[in-house]
Amino acid sequence: MTGTPRAPWTPEQDKQLRALVLSANSVDTIAKALNRTVFAVRRRANTLRLPLRKIVMPRTRIYSIGRLVELGLKAKGK
Repeated sequence: MTGTPRAPWTPEQDKQLRALVLSANSVDTIAKALNRTVFAVRRRANTLRLPLRKIVMPRTRIYSIGRLVELGLKAKGK
């Protein structure tokens, strides 16, 4: 076992976790609010069968040079 063992989850923390999960907060935000690690929050949510949603950040598309050529664009510096 690595790291420092944490105090067990209290019923009050379970209530807070439920409320934060149902209000669609990110796992990082929930972890900070409960002073727990992201791993601990995910594990406890799984134990309580709470649906953690993945909050997906919009990604910028990264094209390969071959794809840029297909699109008729030039790569910078070429």
